[in-house]
Formats: sequence, structure tokens, C-alpha cells
Amino acid sequence: MGTILSFEQTIELFRQHHKIFIAAHIMPDGDCIGSVLALMWALRRLGKTVTVACHDHVPNTFNYLPGATELKPNLPTNEELLVFLDGSAADRFGAAYDTTKFNARPVLVIDHHVTNENFAPLNFIDRSAASTAEIIYRIIRALDVPLDRDLAQCLLTGIITDTLGFRTTNTTVETFRIVTALIEAGGSIPDIIERSFNQIPLASLRLRGKVFTQATLDGIILWAEVPQRLQRELGVNMNGVSGIINQLLSVEDAKIAVLFVEKENGKIDVGLRSRVGYDVATIAARLGGGGHKQASGVLLDGPLSAARERVLAEIKKSLGTNKPRVE
Repeated sequence: MGTILSFEQTIELFRQHHKIFIAAHIMPDGDCIGSVLALMWALRRLGKTVTVACHDHVPNTFNYLPGATELKPNLPTNEELLVFLDGSAADRFGAAYDTTKFNARPVLVIDHHVTNENFAPLNFIDRSAASTAEIIYRIIRALDVPLDRDLAQCLLTGIITDTLGFRTTNTTVETFRIVTALIEAGGSIPDIIERSFNQIPLASLRLRGKVFTQATLDGIILWAEVPQRLQRELGVNMNGVSGIINQLLSVEDAKIAVLFVEKENGKIDVGLRSRVGYDVATIAARLGGGGHKQASGVLLDGPLSAARERVLAEIKKSLGTNKPRVE
């Protein structure tokens, strides 16, 4: 376990360093992307040199955010400070998180997931925050960077997508205070909801149709698979699976939803969602992943069948021996 920083110590790191590297986690969601881009623009407005990176597919859904095209598989070079956002474990950042290349530089992780065990050399983890974007908002304000529409849209995207439109149980009064400030700065909730939740390519719609047709309800567990074969057949990549798992959980008899997505490298990305009363974060953690009580994930070795058996067995074990309740 690494060093746990206070908020003030975290702010001081950003004040002290001029060249900064910021990495998003693999399979980045709206919170990760919005947080990385908001921090990038804020630091640049302070005159700092900032490089951003993502070592996985960036969903086309978020192309509307300013700077989204800069999220490429960059690696650290001569930066003075390395920052990793919204990931609860080192393997969530791909090749960018390479301890052999840290070279005594400060390496900071900023996150809000309850399963984060302070794995980095330096850690600022606020598990009470509904999204990492809330933490980045506080950092930006502490650095005295004025809010504008670009920053507001990035941060609002993070908050809205990670709370599923303010529907998760960790959405707080503080969340809405921050949202109010972002709207006053020019952010638009209707625009973000329309772009993030209501627009998908036709190929993605066809993919959903096939996935939903083959979904299996096993007691209170609803699971489905997205093999590489199907992705190639319909001409979609990892961008095309966004949003599927949340729709799986809309089935009235399902308490836990699981989506198994086969990646190009043969790894299986497992998404877990649950209704209030069921904690999938503990299940993901036992499998080597992490996340929120009601939204977690893990990356497992293939093939699909082996990953499916392993995950479903772990869920059933948890339900049978110690039902994963939440507060």
C-alpha cells in the first residue's frame, strides 16, 4: 500500500510541477474521460504542459468533449508528475502504468472506488464521492481555475454518467451542489444525457438486439456475452458495447447483471451491475477487479466459457453464503 495524501498535499503536487502526464483507465467511461479532460484543460490554463493517455478504445459517444481526440496510447516521457485517474488497480491503466519507468518521479492516483487499496506510490482516494469528476471539480476550484462551459461539460459528463443520471445511491447533496455550479458555468444536462444515453450507431443497435436475444436469466442473475466473432460480424469494436449492461439490469426479475465482452487480445472484460441491496464490488474484488457497490468490473483471462463459469460461481457463492448487502 502506498502513501495516502491529504487534499492539500494533492493540490501542492499540481502546484509544484509543470510537465504532467495524465492517464485514463482501460475501457474508459464517461467519468474517466470527463475527469481526464477537465484536469488537462484546467492545468493548461495555469500554463502547464499536459499529456493525456488512454490505452484502450475511447467510446465515440464522448467525442463531443473538447480534447477527446488527444486520448491516445501515449506513454510517459520526460514529465515531472504522473497522474492516473479513476482506476482502482494498476492493471486498469495498461502499458502507461509501468513501475520500471517511474524513475523516482511522483506517481499519483486519484480515485473514488471503494475497492481501491491505495496501490500507487501516492494516493488521494475519496470513497464518499459519487464520481471522480467530483474530486477533479474540487481540485480545479482549489487551484483557482475559473470554470467555463468546456470544463463544466467535461465534469458534468463524468458526474451524470457515473451516477446513471443521478440514480445511484451514492449521489449526495454535495453532488447536486457541484452540478448547480457547473450548470451556472454553462454546462447542459439535457445535452449530455442526449449524447451519452440516447444516441448509438445502427451497428450498436443491431449488436444489442443479438445480445439481448441470447441473454440468460439464472435465478436473479442475468448474464450475456459479446464474443469477438459477433463484434466482427456487425463491424463494431469495444465502443459498440457501451450501455448494454445497464439495460440488462432493467429486466424486472434481475438483481445482478453480468456482461462478458471478449476483447481483441482474448481477455474478457466483465461488467457487473446490481440493484440496491446487492454489492457487486466485493464480488469483483475477489476476482481481482473493483469498482462501486452497484457497478464494478474485472478483466479476466479467456476463453469466454471459462470466465463465465468463474464469475457466475463466485456470484452464486456470495449469494448463498453471505448475501452481499449494501447499506
